[in-house]
Amino acid sequence: MKNDNKDTLRKNKKKKVHGTLNINLSKTQFMNSNEARANRLYGKICLFAGFLVLLCLILNESGVFRIAPVIMRIICIASAILFFIPFVISYVLKKSGEWVKYFMITDILIVVIMLYSVLSYHVMMLWLFPLVSSIIYFDKKLVHFAIFTTIPAIVLGHYLAATFLLLGDDPLRTVKAAMLYGAFPRIIVFLPIAFIARQVARKASKMLSNAIENSNEIGRMTNGIQLVMSHTQGLMGTRDMTVLAGRLVANLGDLLELMLRPENRPSGTVGVLDGDHFYTVDGDGNPNNICRDLGDDIGFEFNNARFRLSKHVEGATSYAEEREGFVNIRFYDKGKLTGFAVFKQDVESDDYSMKEVLNIYTYSTTSIINNTMLTFDMFRTQEQLAYSLAVVSENSSQETGQHIRRVSEYARVMGKFICENEEQLETFRIAAMLHDIGKLMIPKEIIEKPGRLTAEEFGVMKKHVIFGRDIIGNAPGDVMEMARHIILHHHERWDGTGYLGVSGEDIDKFARYVSVCDVFDALLSRRSYKAAWPAQKVYEEITSQSGRQFDPSAVEAFKKCYVEMIKIRDQFPDDENDEENLVTANTQIVTAENDKINEQEKQRRRVLPKINVDPAIVTPISI
Repeated sequence: MKNDNKDTLRKNKKKKVHGTLNINLSKTQFMNSNEARANRLYGKICLFAGFLVLLCLILNESGVFRIAPVIMRIICIASAILFFIPFVISYVLKKSGEWVKYFMITDILIVVIMLYSVLSYHVMMLWLFPLVSSIIYFDKKLVHFAIFTTIPAIVLGHYLAATFLLLGDDPLRTVKAAMLYGAFPRIIVFLPIAFIARQVARKASKMLSNAIENSNEIGRMTNGIQLVMSHTQGLMGTRDMTVLAGRLVANLGDLLELMLRPENRPSGTVGVLDGDHFYTVDGDGNPNNICRDLGDDIGFEFNNARFRLSKHVEGATSYAEEREGFVNIRFYDKGKLTGFAVFKQDVESDDYSMKEVLNIYTYSTTSIINNTMLTFDMFRTQEQLAYSLAVVSENSSQETGQHIRRVSEYARVMGKFICENEEQLETFRIAAMLHDIGKLMIPKEIIEKPGRLTAEEFGVMKKHVIFGRDIIGNAPGDVMEMARHIILHHHERWDGTGYLGVSGEDIDKFARYVSVCDVFDALLSRRSYKAAWPAQKVYEEITSQSGRQFDPSAVEAFKKCYVEMIKIRDQFPDDENDEENLVTANTQIVTAENDKINEQEKQRRRVLPKINVDPAIVTPISI
């Protein structure tokens, strides 16, 4: 049982946590994602602007505007093409990268210079286009680039406008006038706007960083709480304090690893209370240290550090704290220390999320520890009661001898095929001991009668299933609940010809397996009315009754457990002569079974066709 618990714990430790939210983002990741969206938005804006430029060309061609037709055609078509380029890059080619946003700002700046050189003050607002566009990227460097490239662009645009003089109503007719009364004032106006844009970008960047950090913390805490909930559900129903402690070690290691992402998995230990003593357990569920009793305190060592804890603290509740490179958790029940956990792991003093998740874990686990202690005590009480009743039943009849103990062990072996977990398997093992408890109410002369029972005597014998159920009565607990059904149904037959006439799936599933165990042991054992059967004959009898006396699935489980059950029969013999005969039978049967399996394997290989596979056409499967 302990080895099975250890295997389960090791498997749980290796399992990765699934279902966590992928909220953790870096600013770089967000910026890359935002750049792609901003590029597409910028591309659509430029596409719209390109059509507006073409509209201006159409209006000029139709005589609404009166600007030099040839120059207007060249400038408008070139501007439209340059406006369409960002759309092609972002939507058609779907390019991304640092160079794309700088190229787009430069591209638009060239368009603005071209348009201003022709349309002059009519497109004066376009000087803000590159600057405003840069803000959508939340990139301070790009905003600075837009500012420091727009200022010389304003100068160049005004110079070209004054040089070409294509707009008849332009008041700035000379280069000097264009510089003094055009470029210079507009740069003066542009600078405060640029300063505001820079501040907006800086604030936006800071807000973005805070938003990402908060989002990451929310995601981190959410993932931690999800893990706590998952682990808490896995702890429910545990009734072995050692197993519970081992799971706590694994769970807390998972939690710290998820929340803190350390280079190495945090190591730790969990202490639990067993009666009046505390002992610590490692991640494999192995008790590795008994805590020293220091009167009102207990003491223990972990990772070269010494710890001293008070057994009783008035009004104390469970809590978690981080101190000197250790995560410490104390579990209290009404001021009484019921358990503790210590892990070697540094935690930042201002790590709010980690502290909250640890507190949630502590609060949720406290009740589980307390319930497990109560369940553990109740289960042990049921186990002791079952043992006591079994001993009384054994001692009341020389015929049964070690029969009850053997059936219990057979149930432990076969129960692995029907029990959902280790706790249920242990319950099944103990409950199986009580299957014949009703024979306490059957007269001894009937139980130990040599020869066949009369019909009247057999009728009395059949009542032991009812007597046994009544002896258990309404005793509380999982063991007694399962035992009631096993006692009542373990003499039922799959075909419905048993004591009570119950058949098939209506027979309690645990009783079906006990039925096989009971018959197996009874046939192998010597009774006052019969000699012990040879092991080979017993095997053949039980397998032949599949679908008639026994549940077929129980017979299949019996086949798989047969050799191990023979060993159990040898381990708890009724007498020395019986042990000697069984060992011989065991050797013969195992040899026969192996020969049979080998022969079946040879036959299988004969009928299997040989298949030639061309490795070139085989598609590898990713797991």
